[in-house]
Amino acid sequence: MATLSVLPAELVKVEEYQKKYHLDKRYLAHPLSFGNCSLFQIGRLYCTDTTVIPKHAHINWFELTIVTGGKGTVLTNDVGIPVRRGDIYLSFPCDFHGIVSDPRDPLKYDFFAFSTKDPHMAADLERIEHTYLPADLRLFQDDTVSALISQALGEIDRDAPYSERLLSAMFEQVMIRVIRSFQGETNLPPRGNISQPESLCYYLMNYIDTHIYTMTGLEELSRVTNYNYSYLSALFRKITSGTLTDYYRNRRLETARLLILQHDLSITHIADLLNYSSIYTFSRAFKDKYGISPEQYRKKTDV
Repeated sequence: MATLSVLPAELVKVEEYQKKYHLDKRYLAHPLSFGNCSLFQIGRLYCTDTTVIPKHAHINWFELTIVTGGKGTVLTNDVGIPVRRGDIYLSFPCDFHGIVSDPRDPLKYDFFAFSTKDPHMAADLERIEHTYLPADLRLFQDDTVSALISQALGEIDRDAPYSERLLSAMFEQVMIRVIRSFQGETNLPPRGNISQPESLCYYLMNYIDTHIYTMTGLEELSRVTNYNYSYLSALFRKITSGTLTDYYRNRRLETARLLILQHDLSITHIADLLNYSSIYTFSRAFKDKYGISPEQYRKKTDV
């Protein structure tokens, strides 16, 4: 099991980085379809001794970080997991993700962001997402996955006969091997049968974290736990000294802030993605928290 570490905030927030060899095919707004696989991103990065991939928000994709050389730390929601050659790290939808390279042995890695249109695979991946939510449970090793993604990087731009079918077959194998690498029963608390107040509050936070793009209101927490919302709200305040409303609001706005920094989506799209009732409501909430409108924040970070 990997060793957990929480990195200093100033390191997590670094937004400029150097890189050596870099291949990055991005289809985040309009993923490419290869059979049952939707491809959001695929690429390769050779880090330098100062490389820090800044924290960014994942949306509705899973992502593999396939370490081919060196050492470093993968960040999941500001929790650091050490990785080295041969490791593969699985990131989930809704994760806050980042990477720090080891300055003495710079990281080399391939990456592959995907989702599936196959309902059975989608159900298995959702089970994995809930079962292996803690950051230190996401590592696995599979030389075949590494080889398949390496081959796909050489094939992705080729205009050759059957290239699309070949890539579809490669990505199908990768998804199957990922699913096979994570076996076991779910460790989610059973609904309506959570005995410890702290465990219930932890579950509520994890549910919000992993459903930030699909939740339309906090009342949903009552349905998934079989507890009255007033009880959940009072318990959360008692245990954490904060409110569910503030936790949900802050998680949603931090996700929005990171999406704005990534420049892949329009402000309107981000507001829709996070289920704000209107662009006006989103802009007002963003300005209340950060003191600046989403449009001004994006322009400021362009400078």
